[in-house]
Amino acid sequence: MGASLNDFRRVPSGRNWTKDWSSDGQMADVAGSKIGANDKGTVVGVRALVRIGKVFSFLVTMTGVGIWCVIRRSPAPFIRWFRRLPDPGPSAPLHLADYERMVDTHRNLEYPSRYGSNRLDLYHPKEGRDKLPTILWVHGGGFVSGDKSGTAYWCTMMASQGYTVVSMNYEVAPEAKYPAPVVQMSEVYDYLSVIAGDYPTLDMSRLIIGGDSAGAQIASQFIAIQTNPELAGLTGIEQVVPKGALLAALLYCGPYNVNRLADAKGRLARFYLNHLGWAYIGERGWRNSAKAAHASTVHYATGNYPPTFITDGNTGSFEKHGRELAERLRSRGVPVTSLFYPMSHGIVHHEYQFKLDTAEAGECFEMTLSFLEECLGRGNSIRRIDHQENSG
Repeated sequence: MGASLNDFRRVPSGRNWTKDWSSDGQMADVAGSKIGANDKGTVVGVRALVRIGKVFSFLVTMTGVGIWCVIRRSPAPFIRWFRRLPDPGPSAPLHLADYERMVDTHRNLEYPSRYGSNRLDLYHPKEGRDKLPTILWVHGGGFVSGDKSGTAYWCTMMASQGYTVVSMNYEVAPEAKYPAPVVQMSEVYDYLSVIAGDYPTLDMSRLIIGGDSAGAQIASQFIAIQTNPELAGLTGIEQVVPKGALLAALLYCGPYNVNRLADAKGRLARFYLNHLGWAYIGERGWRNSAKAAHASTVHYATGNYPPTFITDGNTGSFEKHGRELAERLRSRGVPVTSLFYPMSHGIVHHEYQFKLDTAEAGECFEMTLSFLEECLGRGNSIRRIDHQENSG
């Protein structure tokens, strides 16, 4: 039996993993203990331990200072540490096997590129050989990590609904700096145009471009370049998508004002985002650079931007960026469908849309399908759908 969108369910609330680190009342009263005057061995031992402790503290301090000095010179040490952090990744939808039975997947197709990580996965329905609207997707990972495999569940589900879906890899920072991923999107477009004869469901005349997190920023800028000749000139990136072929944009949880990427609450969050921006833009003073301004889609989106679906979580993400871009597009007459969650709804995290066993991800998926049906003429006119608080 085929998978149904009604299969989405909310994850049961998990157990509380907070650990109780309270003591058992057996702490030794070292400060109040007395050392016998004749117990010279004990006195010597305590003094030795004190000296060792001071030396250890000094070494720890100097090591920390050394690490800090290295981090201040380059983002690379932080990025290496960041890449070792565990990634919770996406969650599979209920009845994933049903979706997978409906879809053919061609993995690790290599596209010609001047950069590395130049492979992509292509998904399409097993039934039929007709041309289908094609979604080109860019994965997230803070510009410095991530992989197309993290989008596999979502791509499979979308392909099962009658789309050809292409999920691309790109070389990440700091090994490849801005605008390398945007250039690689052009390379992928050229490659898909060449192989369309070998993959009959590819329809490059009905193109949908999207991405998640950092991938949403990359995708949004590529779209801005294709629809704004001024930005194409400023970046030196050619407009490769013919006018009228780009039908829609899907932007999930991305930062669209790169100059303000590191504007976050909390010193640790600012430190983290500053190093991601530094790694990607390639300049220590990246926030005020022309490159960061050019990468800020909110500055260059015009009325030629395609109808856009924008969503984000309400915690630990880029909701302000999403709202700002949505208003920029609306002010220029671009149809926008947006999905934002008020705090009264409860916590909705960054990249929530790929937790495909949750109600929020199910809502996002259904709204995405409805939005695309309208863009492609399968439904009525584009609607504004806002699940958000009044921003007044």
